[in-house]
Amino acid sequence: TAGASPPLGNRKYDPIYERCEDMDLPVVYHTGGSGLDEYVRAGYQEMIETHTLGFLESNMSQIVSVACQGVPEKYPDLDIVFMESGVTYIPGLVSRLDEEYLKRPEEAPLLDTRPSEYITDFYFGTQPLEISARNDLLELCFDMIGTDRLLYASDYPHWDFDSPSVINDLPMLDDDDRRAILAGNAMEVFGV
Repeated sequence: TAGASPPLGNRKYDPIYERCEDMDLPVVYHTGGSGLDEYVRAGYQEMIETHTLGFLESNMSQIVSVACQGVPEKYPDLDIVFMESGVTYIPGLVSRLDEEYLKRPEEAPLLDTRPSEYITDFYFGTQPLEISARNDLLELCFDMIGTDRLLYASDYPHWDFDSPSVINDLPMLDDDDRRAILAGNAMEVFGV
């Protein structure tokens, strides 16, 4: 779903998180296109603009909300997955969030440490993987996130889906990493 309102860190969702944690079920946030209308209303004219910004902004705002409002602190055994924004935005977001937290930790009183320490426990879908990015950038992102925290996602049957080859063809991954991203991590998160 897109544009959760209020954001996912809001206490309104605590009963859902509590129940999911009790049942050993993950919470999966799948950002979507319904929030793209906001960008059209703001004056963006082309799909390239709205599609680039909408999915990223939606996931970034929810990650910040979940981390800053202490969801991982309150529900330490809850697996949280963010889908459909690729991965290259994560290092910048995490760095910026830590920087803001260090300036005003009192605004996130539920946190015992920097937000990045919680975000390293989140899972992220790979789609749409930024395959046009430099391999060293993707390698940095994969290292920062951890290949054990990445879930292959295709977004099939959409026209811009990612085939498994986007993972298989990455030169920096070894066979264990490929197996983990393509299947193993998801099997662990979803208990299959």
